Amino acid sequence: MLNTYCVRCSAVNHIGEQNCVGCGANLTMQPDFATHDDARDWHRQADGWQHDSREWQPFNDPRRPLPGIGQFSVGDVLSTTLKLFIKNLWLITKIVFLVVTPFEVFKALSLSNPTEQWQPAAAVLLNWLCGLLIAPALVYALMKILETGVKPGVNESFRWGLTKIWPLGLCAAIAAVLQGLGYIFCIIPGIIVSLTFAVVYPVAILEKRSAADVLRRSSELTRGFRWEIFGAEILLGLLGLVVIIPASLIIVNANSTPLAIVASIFKDVMQQAITVLSLVIYLSLLRTARQGHSTLQLTN
Repeated sequence: MLNTYCVRCSAVNHIGEQNCVGCGANLTMQPDFATHDDARDWHRQADGWQHDSREWQPFNDPRRPLPGIGQFSVGDVLSTTLKLFIKNLWLITKIVFLVVTPFEVFKALSLSNPTEQWQPAAAVLLNWLCGLLIAPALVYALMKILETGVKPGVNESFRWGLTKIWPLGLCAAIAAVLQGLGYIFCIIPGIIVSLTFAVVYPVAILEKRSAADVLRRSSELTRGFRWEIFGAEILLGLLGLVVIIPASLIIVNANSTPLAIVASIFKDVMQQAITVLSLVIYLSLLRTARQGHSTLQLTN
């Protein structure tokens, strides 16, 4: 079947379709057949914007229909998360590999025998820093796939993601401190705070807001859905244990440093399923009807 590219977002559409599957644009007002280059040229002429990988920005149109993303439900969120993760596993692996490999080598060589009190804390800090580097690049890559159907390159993903490190780091640090205080006082308050900030990462990455507004936005979006979010996280965690536990056993018992490093990287890749879940939850909550206001009214 012949395909054409939407001149607005470059998503691939079948000839004869009325509306673009990516952005919903009226395809009858566009050329009957357009290549990717034609679509880019048309977009440049119509909007004065060069549609290439260097200038593309995720979530310019929050109301754009996204494949597999509807109103929030635990089943739909888990299904979409697993599909996105499995379908893009190689891309996720490349993004994670570039970040965690130096850290995992350092941990294996320097922190394998935590006799010093500072070593466990250093390992936790390194894992947190890896998460800050991986999350924006991964969110960018998945958003481009969802919005345009095109897989971005790893360099492109990191180039955009690095611009989000500072705002994400500040928001993540504040959220982590508040979660830690919640767990210190009691387990239940800690869980509630964690669920309140369940979508801090995608909000901080995709929306242009101050740190206080990011935390407020996450609380606003998750209100009324926190225990459902908790259930989704538990179910995904149980599925993840099937592959993470064997990797953890290899890390602990392996006499070979290279094998332990490979197992650690594999574990890091599997843990990115929670990042994918957070993004899918965020996108689903945006599309879930709320009484009195629309959650799709974003401030950019």
